[in-house]
Amino acid sequence: MAYKKVKLNHISRKALEVGHVYKYPVFYKDIGDIYQALIEQDESFTKETQDKIDKLQLKDLYVLTKDHPLYEKDTQVYIAKILDDNSISSKLKSEIIHDMATDTINELFSGEINKNKIDRSTELVNDTIQLILNDESAAKAMLGVTSYDYYTYTHCVNVSIYALGFGAHLKLDKNKLNVLGRAGILHDLGKKNIPNEIVNKNGRLTDEEFSTMKSHPVLAVEILKELGENNQLVLDAIEQHHEKLDGSGYPKGLKAHEIHILSQIIAIADIFDALTTKRSYKDALKTFDALSIMKNEMTSELNPHLLAEFMVFMGNRIDRYK
Repeated sequence: MAYKKVKLNHISRKALEVGHVYKYPVFYKDIGDIYQALIEQDESFTKETQDKIDKLQLKDLYVLTKDHPLYEKDTQVYIAKILDDNSISSKLKSEIIHDMATDTINELFSGEINKNKIDRSTELVNDTIQLILNDESAAKAMLGVTSYDYYTYTHCVNVSIYALGFGAHLKLDKNKLNVLGRAGILHDLGKKNIPNEIVNKNGRLTDEEFSTMKSHPVLAVEILKELGENNQLVLDAIEQHHEKLDGSGYPKGLKAHEIHILSQIIAIADIFDALTTKRSYKDALKTFDALSIMKNEMTSELNPHLLAEFMVFMGNRIDRYK
């Protein structure tokens, strides 16, 4: 089976389970934008198929858009299974959850926003929390799979990972970790309602464009409320993630104790990832350089005690610099 023009959804190749029979075909992109079936409908995903993926160096796989809900159900079952399997490495578990989260948030930003996609992101946050809390090496493994190229959706996943790992380092309870993870992965959702030419502009924004961009925390809260979100901590953490301790932030110009501590954590994760990811107009900074800038140039903006602890966290958890 092969297609040229058809609606497809990207999927994680790491989320395919050897031995599982899939009720739908899985495709890869061949020469000439032809999508060839890697496995046909009702066919088992075998070790030989996995070897074929490696031999052809296939980085991207797809399912028909109409089959994507079936794929999501399969992956939910698979993730639940691997989280309880001690024979599977933290690295592989982290890679699978990260890939799933990246695809989910990409769909959220590129397509229609709906409650099902928001709920799916929450499930993946909960999977990440379970992994981090049950496996001491998982936080380090999760940091190792963050993306170094900046896109809004990869940035959101990265911020969620940093915030969750740091929150676990601070020994926050599961409810607070849930808030951090969800706020992190959804903190830039409001950019969905801002023109792409502003969001993706190469270089400095004009004053007018920046004024528009500054609306994204409030827009995110509005979107989530419309979809039924009623966790005020999540909404506050999202709305306040650009507030600064000296009152120079937005949207409300809050100061110090007026900013929720979880929002302050999201702010640190947000800035760190922005500095250490590559954009078209700037190279990614190494971890040491990014933390130096945050410590030396943002002392009036960020919580100094949290920042000092974040530096300890990053020093303990990362083996290599970005």
